[in-house]
Amino acid sequence: MRRPGPSRRSRALTGTVGLLCAAALAGLVGCSGESDPPTDGAGKASPAPEGDLAGTVVEAVAVTRRTSARFDQEVTLSDGEQTQLLFIKGDFDMAGDMGRLTVEMPDSGGARVEELFVAGKVYLRAVKETAGPWGYLDRNKSEVHMPLRAPMNDPEHTLFQVGMAKNVYYQGVEKMNGAPAKHYRGMLDHLAVSLRLGESQREDANRERASRGEDVPVYADVWIDEAGRVVQTRTAFDFGDNTTTVTTVFSDFGKPVKVTAPPAAGLATLSPVPHILTG
Repeated sequence: MRRPGPSRRSRALTGTVGLLCAAALAGLVGCSGESDPPTDGAGKASPAPEGDLAGTVVEAVAVTRRTSARFDQEVTLSDGEQTQLLFIKGDFDMAGDMGRLTVEMPDSGGARVEELFVAGKVYLRAVKETAGPWGYLDRNKSEVHMPLRAPMNDPEHTLFQVGMAKNVYYQGVEKMNGAPAKHYRGMLDHLAVSLRLGESQREDANRERASRGEDVPVYADVWIDEAGRVVQTRTAFDFGDNTTTVTTVFSDFGKPVKVTAPPAAGLATLSPVPHILTG
C-alpha cells in the first residue's frame, strides 16, 4: 500500500498547522507494560491460549460496542521529515450511536476541533479563542484519508477495524491502568487497512498492493479485560519513512452519554475532504 510521498504528506501536515491548532494533552495513554502470567483465579497459572484467536477479538469488540465508554486516543504521523501528534478524547455510547469528542494537535497555537455524533450525523466546529459555526455531514458518508485513521475520528470504526485482524495470537497478561488485561496481536490485511478509504487514497492503496504482490505489514494489538471488553488497541503501519501509530484506550464503561444536536439554524453542510484533524 502506497503512502503519500514526503511532499504530499508534508503539505498536509504543515498546511493544517496554519488552519487549526491545539495545545498538547498529556497522559492520554496511562497504562503499564508490566506482564504477569495468567491465572485461573485461584493463583495458579493457567495455560496460555493457542492457535489463531481472531474470534476472541471479534467477541470482545462486540461486547465493547454494546456499551458506552470514555476513550483517549493518540495518533503519531510521520513522513520522514516531520512528525505530528494528535490527541483525541471523548465519551461515546456505542450501543446508542452517539458521542462527543475533541481533537487537539500540540505546538500549533491553541485551537481544537469539537465533534458531536448524534442521529446519524457528525457535527464539527473549530474552536480557538471563540467557537466557530457548526457544520455537519452524514456519518455513513464520512471517509478515511490516511491509513489507520478513523472517519471523523469515530471510535467505533477503530474497534471494527481491529475486529478484522487475522493471525491473532496471545501475547500474555499485562496490567492496564492497574488491572490485568490479556494482550493479543494480529495482522490487518489489505481489506481492513483500506476500510472506508476515500477514492483517491483507495486507488493509491490498490496500486501499492498490486505492485508488491502482497499486503503491507500492519499490526493490530488488542488488550481485553476480565469482563471481555476491549480496554486498549494499537495499530501500526511502517513503510519506510511513512509511519502511523494509533493507540486508543477505553475506560469508564457504562457511563451515561447524552448528546444534543446543534440548532439547525446556521448549520453548514460539510464535504468528506482530506484533513489531518478529521482522519
